[in-house]
Amino acid sequence: MRNELIGLDHLMISTADLAPVRHCYQRLGFTVTPYRTNEPMGGGRTGGRGGNHLVLFQPTDDRMTNFLELAYADPAHATPYMRELLGRPPALAMIVHAATDLERLDAGWQQAGFPPCTFYELDTVFRDPEDGTEDRIHYLRPAWIARENTARHWAAAMIAVSDMGTIRRQFEGIYGITLDDDAPVAIAMGDQRLSAVEAGWFADRHGDAARRADGTMAELAIEIRVASLDTARAVLTRNGVAFDERDDQIVVPAREAGGIVLCFAGAVA
Repeated sequence: MRNELIGLDHLMISTADLAPVRHCYQRLGFTVTPYRTNEPMGGGRTGGRGGNHLVLFQPTDDRMTNFLELAYADPAHATPYMRELLGRPPALAMIVHAATDLERLDAGWQQAGFPPCTFYELDTVFRDPEDGTEDRIHYLRPAWIARENTARHWAAAMIAVSDMGTIRRQFEGIYGITLDDDAPVAIAMGDQRLSAVEAGWFADRHGDAARRADGTMAELAIEIRVASLDTARAVLTRNGVAFDERDDQIVVPAREAGGIVLCFAGAVA
């Protein structure tokens, strides 16, 4: 494992429309931050609607954050890169890592055959169209990390892929590891895990839960650790959210979770 990597910080999830996905996650019992404009996504001074909402958790490591980023690229205003990255059905668009030395990490990735990284300072403002307020980001703002469903942090992400060979080589280059041909394509860093599985296996594993409202199949499942499964179950039931229970988890199907599968699991003691 590359020494510069601290852990898996947050996940960017593509979404087709910000307002409905915010309401969706609020219905699941999460607190969702106000709309944040993002100019590469086609917001802010571009005049478009691109931007994101965040579902913030309590970090498991004080050197990084822990959240889900629900992101939208306005096709008419976003940069080509963001338009391509986010112009798909709900899926994992980006895995953001925390690192101790970006320059050294970038050098290692270039040596592994990846293109040079682009460095920039993050300085953004939340502008909420619902109440007109503006605010600087504050990941540990008490009101923003309060979660009615008792969620603590995202613990695992499973991605369905069609070419395991390519993904295996990418994992080896990114993380500086060697994977056996028969080994699972997976990485664990701290309390977070990331794995890639064959699309057919993913669909079989999650069954009907993987089917989106439009009939297409989801390709991302995220495990959320909660303090109380009973409380999470009560919140979902009260809000009319359909869910299944299997393997000591509450599974919220893609049609109820903005196009991806969410699995609530009890917190590890």
